Amino acid sequence: MQKSRKISTLRTIATESKGTAPCLFPVPTETRFLYRHEKNAGDGFLRTKKYCLLLMPFLLLALGGGNARGAVIRDLDELSQKPLSYVDRGTADLPLLPAGEQARLNAEYDALHFAPWHQEAPRHRPDQVTWGFRKYAGNPGYGRGGRRHPPDWIRKMAANAHLDDYPQGGFPAITVTRTDFRLLPTREPHSRYPKNQGKGYSFDNLQESSVPEGAPVFVIHVSRDRKWLLVETSYVLGWVPPEAVAAVSPEFVKSWENGRYAAIVRDKAPVRDEKDSLLFRAPLGSLFPKVGEDAKRAWIWTAVRDSKGMAILRKASAPKAAAAEKPLSMTPRRAAQLAGELVGEPYGWGGMDGKRDCSSTIRDLFAPFGLWLPRNSAEQAIFGKFTSFRDLSPAEKETLIIGRGVPWRTLLWTPGHITLYIGVHQGKPLIFHNFWSIKTRDAQGKRGRILVGRTAITTLHPGRDLSIPDTTRDDLLSSLEGMVLLGEPPENGESNPPRR
Repeated sequence: MQKSRKISTLRTIATESKGTAPCLFPVPTETRFLYRHEKNAGDGFLRTKKYCLLLMPFLLLALGGGNARGAVIRDLDELSQKPLSYVDRGTADLPLLPAGEQARLNAEYDALHFAPWHQEAPRHRPDQVTWGFRKYAGNPGYGRGGRRHPPDWIRKMAANAHLDDYPQGGFPAITVTRTDFRLLPTREPHSRYPKNQGKGYSFDNLQESSVPEGAPVFVIHVSRDRKWLLVETSYVLGWVPPEAVAAVSPEFVKSWENGRYAAIVRDKAPVRDEKDSLLFRAPLGSLFPKVGEDAKRAWIWTAVRDSKGMAILRKASAPKAAAAEKPLSMTPRRAAQLAGELVGEPYGWGGMDGKRDCSSTIRDLFAPFGLWLPRNSAEQAIFGKFTSFRDLSPAEKETLIIGRGVPWRTLLWTPGHITLYIGVHQGKPLIFHNFWSIKTRDAQGKRGRILVGRTAITTLHPGRDLSIPDTTRDDLLSSLEGMVLLGEPPENGESNPPRR
């Protein structure tokens, strides 16, 4: 009875609105939470936040202090940035996965995607949800405009979060708008340094991930001022404002989980209501229940938050060409078509400003095929058959990639960055990735960066023509620690990448 009362109190706080009465309903408990793998004691999404920091292709900004301006990376000048250019015509439409295996992976995707609606308790331990407060307690850092945060900034946020009471129970909900999941309950950014906080700066230590409309979530805690909820999805934990989510009833869950889903395959696809008014633009990789189609449109369910904080169904449509029924058959041609939607997209750490980083680019690319992936690069690197590059020379790594890698299905991993191997061009491997900068070193040994920040196709030596590479540190091929073949379990004897 005590546990039930605690959950009801949490739901009341989280869903109430000014001038309206709260709405209560029982949390469905028929199905227990399913999750692919457990975290180590010191791990979890908050602790293993490893978005790409290593590389990048087109010059957009020069932030000072050794950063190059006006440089042109030869890869981007000479390599076609059209992914379909690198698809072998003879194998373009051959499946990359057997139909039965893709069906199994798709069923696993659905189980993981909807798992927050069927769990009975929070998935994250107290040490995981308090990690961000402990990490930055001694370094409040700098915010907008390079202004230093007050010394008690973190302490006051911790008091507002009152995590000594964690967990407060939990209830299922859904995102009703694309929203940022924050490491701490604040919209203020955090940087260790006062510089580089101007226009276009793409990093914020408190940005965990951006989550699209229609994502199943589990609300596990509410801040003391009731302005922030601590929320879990199947792949990320973070603080969000209450208006970004709506509680779901068992009836809503039953209608939403209808077994037929439309995956968005055109980035920023327009989603319109029945009167043809634009509701929002859905990112590639987002998922909605499909309820019908006509000659031009795919009809889907979307979610709206009512005055009591409850989710209600709203019928909407997306262009038929932009919403494919999941799982889309996984072939090189279709993978390249999806990649073509993302080439040139600006880099955004943790999904800042509705953009993508390296791991979210890879995650969204494979979602329409029914391949569920974790949110960060370190965990993506172990979500399949991992082959270690330990003790291999760069030439041996390259030979192994060409010999054993499967184009459009093999990820290449270095700590902090993940890329997709797409095939061989003029005898050299090519990769598709979203990255921020390229390290450089001149003849005098002075280090710098070429700052670009977008998704591109490159070799494993982007920017080598612009500097004297330090082959032990700066070259991407030299830093690669392994590759992972998606859709296959680890083999006995294969080494997993080290936890960091």
